[in-house]
Amino acid sequence: MNDYHKFLAENILAEDKVVTYRLLSRALHVNVNVAKQMLFDYHRSQNAKRPGTVHATYVVYGTKNASDGPSATQNGGDGDIEMASSPPEPEALADVVPTPTTTISLITEERLKETLEEYEEVTAIHVYSVGPHPTKDMALLADAANRVLTLNPGHDQKSLVPITNSRVRRRERQGAGLKAAAAATAAAAEPQAKPMFPKSAQAPASAKVKEESKPSQPVQETAEKTSSSGPAKKAAPALKRGGSSNIMQAFSKAATKPTKVKKEAETSQPATPSDEDPGMQPMSDDGEDDDELPQPKPRSTSGFKSKKQREDELRQMMDEDGEEETPEKAESPEEEVMEEEPPAPEPAKEEETEVVTASANGRRRGKRRVMRKKQVMDDQGYLGWEKNQEPLTGNFDKAACPDYAVYATFPHPPLSNGPLQLPFQRPNSRCRTFHSDAIEKVIADMTSRMKDPDLARLFENAFPSTTDTTVKFHTDGKDEKIKQKLRSRQEKDAWLDEGEWEGSQSFIITGDILAEWLRDSTNQLKPYQALAMKDPSIFTLILGAINTQSEYVIQSPYCNAFQPPPISGLPVSFNGQDDAVHPIYEPSAVFECKYELDSLAHFLALANEFHSHTGSKEFMNPRWYKAIGRVLSVLEEQSQSTFDSETGGYRHNTYTFQRNTNTGTETLNLGGVGNPLNNGTGLIRSAFRPSDDATIFGFFIPANAQMAVELRRTAAILLGSGSGSTAAGGKTSSSSSSTDAELAQTLEDWSRRITEGIWEHGVVRHKKYGDVFAYEVDGYGSALLMDDANYPSLLALPLMGFVRADDATYRNTRKMLLEKTGNPYFLTGRQFQGIGGPHIGLQNAWPMSLLVQAQTSDDDDEIMQCLHLVLTSSKLGLIHESVNVNYAHSFTRNWFAWANGVFAETILNLAKRKPHLIFTDSRPYDL
Repeated sequence: MNDYHKFLAENILAEDKVVTYRLLSRALHVNVNVAKQMLFDYHRSQNAKRPGTVHATYVVYGTKNASDGPSATQNGGDGDIEMASSPPEPEALADVVPTPTTTISLITEERLKETLEEYEEVTAIHVYSVGPHPTKDMALLADAANRVLTLNPGHDQKSLVPITNSRVRRRERQGAGLKAAAAATAAAAEPQAKPMFPKSAQAPASAKVKEESKPSQPVQETAEKTSSSGPAKKAAPALKRGGSSNIMQAFSKAATKPTKVKKEAETSQPATPSDEDPGMQPMSDDGEDDDELPQPKPRSTSGFKSKKQREDELRQMMDEDGEEETPEKAESPEEEVMEEEPPAPEPAKEEETEVVTASANGRRRGKRRVMRKKQVMDDQGYLGWEKNQEPLTGNFDKAACPDYAVYATFPHPPLSNGPLQLPFQRPNSRCRTFHSDAIEKVIADMTSRMKDPDLARLFENAFPSTTDTTVKFHTDGKDEKIKQKLRSRQEKDAWLDEGEWEGSQSFIITGDILAEWLRDSTNQLKPYQALAMKDPSIFTLILGAINTQSEYVIQSPYCNAFQPPPISGLPVSFNGQDDAVHPIYEPSAVFECKYELDSLAHFLALANEFHSHTGSKEFMNPRWYKAIGRVLSVLEEQSQSTFDSETGGYRHNTYTFQRNTNTGTETLNLGGVGNPLNNGTGLIRSAFRPSDDATIFGFFIPANAQMAVELRRTAAILLGSGSGSTAAGGKTSSSSSSTDAELAQTLEDWSRRITEGIWEHGVVRHKKYGDVFAYEVDGYGSALLMDDANYPSLLALPLMGFVRADDATYRNTRKMLLEKTGNPYFLTGRQFQGIGGPHIGLQNAWPMSLLVQAQTSDDDDEIMQCLHLVLTSSKLGLIHESVNVNYAHSFTRNWFAWANGVFAETILNLAKRKPHLIFTDSRPYDL
């Protein structure tokens, strides 16, 4: 669980408190905008698990509708109240147009929809607070706000954000500075006063340090020192408001003869203010004294040295063989040679010097690369230091990379040149989780030809989303450290199978959860399958993903989401649920165990696609064969009916799932079994849909269709392989060939049975649309007519290869699904439309459904309408999980790699099939 999730759970759920974004920001030391996003994510994720667990209060800012009832004053706003004794105001001119008034509202989530409808334009909206109960009285939020003041007692509030720049120096506030300057001037003009204490009775060093912390002390000390060395030459001129004299002239030190000071005295005396600026001391951002900040270094009184002189001295110092050399300082990786900012706004060129350092005995210590910071000017005319400064050692610390879940919530430059000005959301190249030259070439080839710069930017962000951000672990199987870790594990664990976790392995997450879904990871890698033969790194990445999924299926074939591989060293996380599941699973290996038939179909699809594009059979090792056996066992168990066909008695299902929740789609009824299913249908039961929602009727048609297709494709590979042992053992035998043939026949039989069952039980007659595919059936005649945005879906049947797009039943089904009267989850609104589903609610449609609609359409206008809706709802430069149909700025999940992969696949599909829609020319582009 993330730190902020833990903090919020402890305060809201355990202590029954309300947490505001300011309190969260102060407690976790994060930016307030990050805190707002944390509250939103926690509210969404917690209620997704158990709806109604936590409640949010929102702040809405914008312009209300002009016709919305009485004025702000009458509504209890902040307007002035008209007094009865006030003189009558002059009548307003009839032709004067009233100025729109911006309004800020603090409202509960129950009134959010109602309030948004009152606004003509919403400028900003964010979560103000999250609490365990609905907010009845807004005044109660004052208690939560007051907690910010009591947080970290004993510390100044602004000390929580100290100035970390050691070059920043303190100066007095304006009033104090003027008084100190006047005091210094007066002291310099007066005759020398007799010292209060003789030199032999100096105050202790600790007392001096205390005195220096007082604002006026440095100036008084300087004045005393000046007068003690002799009478003042001339009083400083009085400061005039608006005059040409600089205020710092008041702190100028009278010229004195330099005196020699013993080294012992220098080391024993406390730090004193700079000779040049005696009134300057380190300053924190709250304007108060901060003794912990470093004191300014005294500057040489001999005058400034030229840049050339300083460079020569630097080289000479680094090259000298001195006996008193300090290697620690010379080799410090944080050291930077800083140049003073030039007075002119012209960017200073970056200069590199290669410095050779040596020890006292003449031994060469090696070369260090000294990088001077480069001053640059951005497109808005602001000067600043270049961000991509290499460390002196040339190494890069991955810990410096931001959390992409937070990074993706904010736009980053440069913006696209289109009207939407979409941001560039790829992480820094050093922070990306995987690199492929082939992927970078595709991005360059595609974006250089695309006519819409906004669409090009969205493709540039979305296509590499999986490799940039979600490859959390990958090995080609040759890393000796990982091999040693595996050998150690094999020695300790006697139950470890032979070959387990050997070879290439890849762990692919889908977004902000450190877990791999079989379905999501397969679809995320699908856009790169065609590049596997062009880039060996992509080949190894996908091969590793097949091997990793094989291990998951072997261990828990009924589960859908898994923990990182044990050899990865990544921590395991938990979904926060107390599920009762049979068969039991190991939580350290499984993140969630919802049985979804499409997860097993996607496991087959990943290898089938890999073989289709590469012709490779390297994945056909003993572990893959064992995983195929697990798939067949599940098909056998889940094809059984609820009641025995011979005796009529109840037959307990192998898989059951129960979760303590008040959301029906999060658990199975009837003791975790689900509604009864009939015998002899040829269909396979699926407890959950690809949206992770529970099925109503267990025979889920889209997953059955996908399974039928992938079983047939796998059988074809087995029949054409000759032997699966070639990759594993290097030899081919007739016995293994016959085993592959037998296995292929078994897969073919299952594919045929499922396909026949779909056409017999999964097609129903609709009085308006004719013969259509049902979403779910039970074999008794009951059918559910709808579609969900998640893949596989009825809309995507041609994409998975079950039917052609011109099939009559599919055309009828497609027409039904894309009409509000035909599909209860086809949602339309003022700013967005598409297919949604029960997973998010009845106001959010999924961009993924529009992308599938575009891929299954041959109509140019329909395709461009789908792209336009997706593009205009992706203001952050990434594809979201779902979008509110009335308010496109309200969406779920900034970082959802699966949706970005579907968008990339759609654009590549159009580049090949309809290039004229997206390119400046009509030449097709094919990977």
